[in-house]
Amino acid sequence: MNYSKLKILPLSSKQIKEVADRVRIELWGDEIPIDIEHILEVKLGIFIVPLIGLQDQISFDSFISSDWKYVYVDNKRYMSDNYYQRIRFSLAHELGHFILHKEIFELLDIGTMEDYYSFYREVPNDQYSFLEAQANKFAGYLLIPREALEQSRMACLVRARKKIIGTSLEGIDDAALMDVVTGELAEIFNVSSLAMEIGLKS
Repeated sequence: MNYSKLKILPLSSKQIKEVADRVRIELWGDEIPIDIEHILEVKLGIFIVPLIGLQDQISFDSFISSDWKYVYVDNKRYMSDNYYQRIRFSLAHELGHFILHKEIFELLDIGTMEDYYSFYREVPNDQYSFLEAQANKFAGYLLIPREALEQSRMACLVRARKKIIGTSLEGIDDAALMDVVTGELAEIFNVSSLAMEIGLKS
C-alpha cells in the first residue's frame, strides 16, 4: 500500500476533549485516577502484552495491533516503577488511536512488522504528526479530566496557602504557587509532572 497518500482528518482540541470525556464516562465514570488498564482489558477486551526489547528495536514503548486485540508495551518499562506513569499515558495514547483512528488504520491494512516499518518510513511527516498529536491530546484529556482538574487545583491551592500563612511566602500569587502544587496534582491523577503541566496549560 502507498502510505505516502495518507491524509488525516483535522480534529480540534474541543472535539478530542468531547470524545475523551464521553469514552471515560461510558467506560470508567468519574473516579480519579482513571484505570486505563481496566478500560483496555476489561471493558474493551484489548489485552496488554509486554514485549522484551520493544523500545530498543523500534524506539516506541507501545503500539496497538492492527486487529485491535492487543497493545504491546516494552516489558522493561512496563515492569519499572520509574516508567509507570509514562506507560499509563502510552496506553491511553494507544486507546486514542483505537477511538480516533480505527477506520484509518483498517484502511492501511497493516498486518506485519514490515508493514509498520513501511508505514513509518513512507507516511508524510505532517500527517504522522497529526496522528500522534491527536492521540496525545486524547490521552491527556482522558487521564486528566479538566473539570476534575479544576476542582483538585483549587483544593491544592487552598492547602498550599494554609501551609504558608505567617511565612515570608504569604503574599505569593496563585501562578507562583502552581509550581508547588503541580507535583501533588500529578500524584492525584497518577500522571507525570510533564503531562500535568500540559494539562494545566490547556
